[in-house]
Amino acid sequence: MFLGKEHMTKTTMHLVKRQNKLASTAYTASFVGLILLLFFHIFFAVAAHGASIDDALIKGSPDYYQKLLTKLISSKSAKEDILLQKTLVQKLISLTNQKAEFDIKLTPPSTLDKYKGLFQAFIHWSLERARLQDKIKETINKLKILKAQIANLPEKEPSLLTLQLQYAFYKKELDLFQLRLKKLTQAIETAPKVLVDSLPKLRFDITKIENDLAKLDEAINKIDTRIQAIQIELERLNLLNKQQDIEKLKDSIQDLQDSKEQLLLQKITTLFLKFSSELKEKDKAVFKTGSQLVHLANLVQKGHSLSMDLSQLLDEMDTLVLGKATTFHGQTLQELKLLAAKFYKTINDPIISINGTPISIFKLLIAFVIFITGFLIGNFYKKNIHRISVTSRTITTSTRTLLANLGYYAIVTFGFLVALKVLGIDLSSFALVAGALSVGIGFGLQNIVSNFISGLILMFERSVKIGDYIEFDEKLRGRITDLRMRSMTITTNANIDVIVPNQDFIQNRVVNWTMNDEIRRFDIPFSVAYGTDPQKVMEIVLKAVSNSGFQDLYISKRRKPSVIMVDMGDSSVNFHLRIWIKGQNIMHPNKTISKFLVLIYNALYKENIEIPFPQRDLHIRSFKGEIPVQILSSNNKPNDDIERT
Repeated sequence: MFLGKEHMTKTTMHLVKRQNKLASTAYTASFVGLILLLFFHIFFAVAAHGASIDDALIKGSPDYYQKLLTKLISSKSAKEDILLQKTLVQKLISLTNQKAEFDIKLTPPSTLDKYKGLFQAFIHWSLERARLQDKIKETINKLKILKAQIANLPEKEPSLLTLQLQYAFYKKELDLFQLRLKKLTQAIETAPKVLVDSLPKLRFDITKIENDLAKLDEAINKIDTRIQAIQIELERLNLLNKQQDIEKLKDSIQDLQDSKEQLLLQKITTLFLKFSSELKEKDKAVFKTGSQLVHLANLVQKGHSLSMDLSQLLDEMDTLVLGKATTFHGQTLQELKLLAAKFYKTINDPIISINGTPISIFKLLIAFVIFITGFLIGNFYKKNIHRISVTSRTITTSTRTLLANLGYYAIVTFGFLVALKVLGIDLSSFALVAGALSVGIGFGLQNIVSNFISGLILMFERSVKIGDYIEFDEKLRGRITDLRMRSMTITTNANIDVIVPNQDFIQNRVVNWTMNDEIRRFDIPFSVAYGTDPQKVMEIVLKAVSNSGFQDLYISKRRKPSVIMVDMGDSSVNFHLRIWIKGQNIMHPNKTISKFLVLIYNALYKENIEIPFPQRDLHIRSFKGEIPVQILSSNNKPNDDIERT
C-alpha cells in the first residue's frame, strides 16, 4: 500500500511538471506572438509615415510647373538642392511643351531617290527602336530605385522634392519613349506595303547597282586592311609601353570603324535596290540577295535587331509580290542551299592532323564507307566460295577454307589500305609506327599486344563467338557473353562471370559445344546385375526413351538413340545409353543426364531388373578360441537375455 501511494505521488508530480511545461510553452509562444505583433505594428507605422509618389508633379501642366519654378526662384537660395530642383522643373516644362505627336506618314515614293530614302529611313527607324527599347528598360529601373528611395524618406525631408521632381521627369520621359516606340513600330510595319506599291513605277539600273556594290566592297576592304595595320602597330607600341601613341591609334581605329559602318549601311541600301529589282522581275535570285542583306545587317551595331526587322520586311515584300507559296518555297530552297553549303564546309574543316596531313569529318566518312564496303565484299566472297565449293567435286574442304580465308583477309586488308590512302596518310609512315610499337613491346607490352592480336584473330576467325557454349578446362564451362579486344567473358551455369585473356584461347585447347550447331551426344552410364539378359535391357531402355516424349531428343538417319554394353565389371554389367540432344539443354549437362537416369531407373524397376551394388566374399582363416559376439538392442545397450558365446 505504501509503494502504491509512492507510485501515485510520483505520477501526480510527473503530471504537474508536464502541465507546468505546457503552460510555460504557451506563455513563451504568447510572448513571441506579442513581440512579432509589436514589430509589425512598428514596421507598418514607419512605412505609413514614409513618403509616397506625388501624382500632381507627374500629371502637372506647364502652368503648374511654371508656378513651382517661380516659387523656387523667389527663394533666392544658392543651395545645391534648390539649383537641381530648378533644373528639373525647367526640363519638365520642356518635356510637357514638347510635341508628343510622332506620327510618321508614309506615301509610296515616286522616284528612285525617294524609294532609296524611304529604305534608309527604315534602317534609321529600326536602329532607333532598338536604342529606345534599351532606354525604356534603363528608365524603368531608375524609376524603381527612385520609388524605393522616396518611400524611405519622411514627408518633411528637404531632399524629398528633388527626388519627386526627378521621378516625375523620368516618368514623363518614359511616356515619350513609349509613344515614340509605338509610332516607330507602326511605321516599320507599314513600310513593306508602301515600298511594294511603288515598285511598278520605278526603273532600276542593275549595272550601276553592281558597280556601286563593287566600289563599296573595295572601300570596306581598304578600311579592314588599314585597321589590321594599325592593330599590328598597336601591338608594337604596347610592347614599348607608349601610352600616348596607343591612345591616338585607338582613336584612329574607332574613326575607321565608324567609317566602315557608314559604308556597310550604304552597301545595305544598294543591295536592297538589287533586291527590289529582282523582286520586280520576279527573279528567284531575290531569295539569295535577301539572305545576303540579312547577313550584312548583322555586321552593324545593334545589327541583331536590324537583321530581324530587315528579314521581316523582305519576307513581307516577297509575299506581297510573289505570294505565300512561292515565297515559302523560295525561302526553303535558299535555306536548304545555305544549310547544305554550311554543312559541306563544316565536314571539310580539319578536326585533327596526322603527320601534317589534315583529317576532316568528310574524309573519315569516306574512309569508313570504303572500309565497310571492303568488309561486305569480303563476306560476299567468302560465302560464295563456300557455296561454289560445296557443289564442286575437285575442291576439298581444306582448299575451300584456305581460299575463303585468304581471299577474305586480302579484300579486307586492301579496303583498309585504300581507306588510309583516302585519308591522305602516307603508308611509309607505318614503318616508324611499327618501330615505336616494337620498342614498346620490348619494354613490357607483350601481354597487352598478344591479347589484342589474339582478340582480332578470334573476331575474324570466329572459332569462338558470343553465344557459344564452351568448355575451357575441367573446372570452367559456360556461355561466352562478351568478346573484347583484350579479354573474353564466360558466364557459367552458376551465373558467375569469368574473365579470360584472349591469348589463352589461342594457346590452349578449347572445346566449343555449339560452334556449328546445338547438337550434342550424351553417353549416360548405367548397370544391371549379372544374369540379366543384355538384349532385353537394351530393348527396355530404348523403348522407354522412344516413349518418353522429350522434345529435346534429336533423331535422324545418322543419329539415333542406342544402347551398348561397354564393360563386365566386378559386380555388374555396364551399359551406355547414347542419345543426341538438340537445343538449350545441351548447356545443362547435369540436368539432362539426371532426367534420363531417372527414366532408365524407372524402366528397369518396372521390369524387375536388378540394379546391382558392390558385392564382396569374406574369407576367415582358422581361429583358436571363442569368438565373442554381442548383439545390441534398439537402444544400443547389451541385451542380457541373449546368450553370449
